[in-house]
Amino acid sequence: MRFLVFLSLCLLTHASLADPAGCLRIISALAQNHESLKETRLDNLESKTAQGSLIDIQKALKQKQISDHNQQIRAALKDSVSASKADSVTAINHKDANYLVQFIRKHPTNGEKHEKKYDPEECYGFCFGRATLIHQEALRRNVDPASIRKIWVVGSLEKGKWQFHVASMIKAKGTGSWWVCDPVYSVAISAEEWIRRMRNGSDDNRMMIFVTDPRRFSVYDPQVYTAIDLLGDGKSDFYNGYFKDYLEHLQTEPTPKPFRN
Repeated sequence: MRFLVFLSLCLLTHASLADPAGCLRIISALAQNHESLKETRLDNLESKTAQGSLIDIQKALKQKQISDHNQQIRAALKDSVSASKADSVTAINHKDANYLVQFIRKHPTNGEKHEKKYDPEECYGFCFGRATLIHQEALRRNVDPASIRKIWVVGSLEKGKWQFHVASMIKAKGTGSWWVCDPVYSVAISAEEWIRRMRNGSDDNRMMIFVTDPRRFSVYDPQVYTAIDLLGDGKSDFYNGYFKDYLEHLQTEPTPKPFRN
């Protein structure tokens, strides 16, 4: 049934998709169920503080509560991660993290020359789109699902232009931290450095940090990826073909070499 619904969406709105079954496999991989063998503090914090709209949660808290929460997040980022599947990569080095950043920066669906197509009025920013692509590309290179997270900052950013920013991050080898693979920057940076840069762009002291399951698609809802999120509802494509173009391009690419532990 799930395949038929997905296939119908492809036929209704994205007939040019060369392989609907392949698209389903990609989205299923993004949304696959995975559990770390040992629940971490990041898991506990997410279960307590990130189950609704992150924007609504941030707005409802006092500054002291936000500061305490951010301190807990920064401490929990140092925790180890247990693999969720055998023979996967549980941490990556800086070279591999940089490779992912550069891969997405140069990808045909990203870059300034494509902004007029996908985001002509600069309404979306597509940080959530780039985070989705990093998540997918890390999975394609055999990074363990439990070693990938999304990191969000919520609050007034860049003089109120944005309400949030998000990036995917991967556990860093030998550092006790994470590499944030944010294509806004030319290289991967540590989670601590990313948070510092985000704080510099914050308009007040109310910026709140969230770390979530990498499968979370939206700042507004904890639901994991669905075909409707990425491809539209059968009547319109909210993101102007961004994810459709990525999925189509992905099906023309060779299988990448896996990273190594």
